[in-house]
Amino acid sequence: MSENKRPGLPSLNASRATRYRQLTSGKTAIGGIPPKLFLGGLAILVIGGFVYFQNAQSAIDAQRSSLMAKQRAVAEALGPKLLPIQAAVDKGLAALTTGPFKDERANDVEFAKLFTTPGLYLRLRKEDAKDAKRARAAAQKSLRDGFTSCLMRDPKAAAPQQGGACKESRDCEPGALCSEYKVCQRPSSPFNMRLLYRAVSVLSPEWVAEVKDASTELGLIAYERGLDSVTRVDIPVAIEVYQRAKYFVIVVDEDPPEGLPKALEGTDETAEERIQRVAHPARVGVWELPSGRQLARLSAQAAGKLREVGVRKGMNDAISAAGRTRQATSCGLALEVLAKLNPAPAAVPLPELAPAP
Repeated sequence: MSENKRPGLPSLNASRATRYRQLTSGKTAIGGIPPKLFLGGLAILVIGGFVYFQNAQSAIDAQRSSLMAKQRAVAEALGPKLLPIQAAVDKGLAALTTGPFKDERANDVEFAKLFTTPGLYLRLRKEDAKDAKRARAAAQKSLRDGFTSCLMRDPKAAAPQQGGACKESRDCEPGALCSEYKVCQRPSSPFNMRLLYRAVSVLSPEWVAEVKDASTELGLIAYERGLDSVTRVDIPVAIEVYQRAKYFVIVVDEDPPEGLPKALEGTDETAEERIQRVAHPARVGVWELPSGRQLARLSAQAAGKLREVGVRKGMNDAISAAGRTRQATSCGLALEVLAKLNPAPAAVPLPELAPAP
C-alpha cells in the first residue's frame, strides 16, 4: 500500500507524511507566524510607539511653553515691585555677616517713631544667613516673637486668634492670609519676610530650571497650580504690604560661645529655638524702604531673666518654661537694641545756686 493510501484519518496521514519527509531530507519545518508577517507587525508596533511618544512629547512641550509664557507675564508685571526688595534684603544680610563689623546708626531717624510704622522682619541663624538658599528656607520659620513684641508696634493689629477659621490662604478673602493660628487675617506689622520669598520663588531662575526639567504632564500641572496659587494669593498680598512698609529689620543670631544647648528631651526643638532660650550674641540691622539706606547696624546681647508670677498648671513645666525663656531672652535683645538706638540724653549739670544771704 502506498504512503498516501494508508488507512486512517487524513490529518494523521498528513502528519505521517511530514515526519517521513523530515527524516529523509533532514529538514524541519517550523510552524507558527510566518517570519514576514511577524517582522511586519513588529515594525508597526515600533513606528506606532515612536509616533505616540512624539505626540506625547509635543503635548508636554506645548504645556511647558504655555506655563513659561504665564510665568514671564507674571515676572514682567510684578517682578519690578518685589525683586528690588529681595535685593535689598540680600544686601542687608551680607552687611551683617561679612567683613568687619562695627556699630553704626543714623542720627536723623527717630527710631521709636519708626517702629510704630509698617515694617518687615527677618530673623535667622548666622550659619543660615551665609547661604542664599538656606536663608530663604530659614525665612519660612521666621515669625513674630519676643523681639518684635518688645520693639515694634502696630496700632491696627487684630488679636492673634481673631478671624474666620481656615486651612490655607485660598480659603480667605482677597488681601487676607491664613495665619499660624489657622484664622484669616490681613497681615499686620511687622510683616514676615517669608511672604516675600514665597512670592518671588516663582520668579527665580531655580523655578524656571525645575519647570524645564519636568518630564511629565502631572509634574507640569503641579507647577502650574503652584504658580496660580502664588499669583492669586501671595503676590497681591506681598505687593500690598511691601508697598506700605517703611523699613525692614534683620536679626542674625550667633551661636553661644559654649555651643548649642541640647534639645529638650521629648521635643523636636530647632537650632533656632535652642539658641534663643540661652544668652547669646546677635547682630541687628535696620534699613529704610524703598531706598534701601542703612539706618542702623549694631551688635547686642540676647539675654533676659524670667520671673515667674503665679502657678501654672496643666502644662509640661520644662517645655513651657523654655518657651517663656525664649520670649524673655528675645525681649531683652530688643530692649538693648532700643537703648543703643535711642541713647539717653547726656546729663546736664545744674547751675550752682548762690548761697542764701
